[in-house]
Amino acid sequence: MLLYQFKAGTNPRRVSIYLAEKGLDIPRYELDYANREHKSPAYLALNAAGRAPALVTDSGEVIADSAAIVEYLEELYPANSMIGNDAATRAKVRALERLGTDLVVRAQIWLWNETNNFPFMQARPSSEMAGIMFQHVTEILDALEKSIGDYEFLAGNRPTIADFTVFAIFQTARERFNLPFGNRHPRLDAWFANFRKRPSADY
Repeated sequence: MLLYQFKAGTNPRRVSIYLAEKGLDIPRYELDYANREHKSPAYLALNAAGRAPALVTDSGEVIADSAAIVEYLEELYPANSMIGNDAATRAKVRALERLGTDLVVRAQIWLWNETNNFPFMQARPSSEMAGIMFQHVTEILDALEKSIGDYEFLAGNRPTIADFTVFAIFQTARERFNLPFGNRHPRLDAWFANFRKRPSADY
């Protein structure tokens, strides 16, 4: 297998955090995003969407979605499950992970408009759009703040794929762009600080 990644990117981060938590060592290729390697003909032949991550399996199939990559690897390596060991737990984790994916999408559009760092995604950032999108971001943060309750992790007392997805966008906003994100959500703020201490959280 070979994992194409951009290690600072939000979606690749959820895979790399998963691999670290799972204890999996998969060969990786770091795409040169600064020079647009992810839009090169060679990479587009692998992943027509032109983004990271993408996993080339041992059989030569290409999985070009971070959530699908994680679920594929979970099926290959079921020990130390990162989704859950029973149907009810897996349903809860998947629901939270999908909520986290929605958060990532909304927050990325917010970032494109809140900063000037994404000229290829948003040539003319709009403060009005940033404000609108942050309202949609806050809607999900509110839901996660309520659902986490007194748990250490989003779905309970052990880390799951839901944590990896949500943590990745928190880390992007807070550490790559030094922006407040979830700061007004005390439970999520404590969750982030706790998860940040884990070795998997380091770039």
